[in-house]
Amino acid sequence: MNENDTFLINVQVGGYRLPLRIERKEEELYRLAEKVLGKYLEVYQKKYSHRSEEEVFIFVAYELAVMLVRKMMQQDTVPLAEKLTSLNQEVEKLLAEK
Repeated sequence: MNENDTFLINVQVGGYRLPLRIERKEEELYRLAEKVLGKYLEVYQKKYSHRSEEEVFIFVAYELAVMLVRKMMQQDTVPLAEKLTSLNQEVEKLLAEK
């Protein structure tokens, strides 16, 4: 990756400024992630107002990790489902020929 392909952005997360060097083509992704994380923090801070800031961050991180794992598991099953459908069609075709 060429240094000209990257640049420095600053994102705000939970009152913290994070300077990040990113690829130019990914700026929109990082800006959207900043907004999503901000919304989650806002919701969880209201929901768990009796908890420390650190605990709220942990709740949000855990929730997002669960969402990521769920998405990864769904993606892993799609090729399997497609293959099973294809195999089922082949079996039905062979049975119809007999």
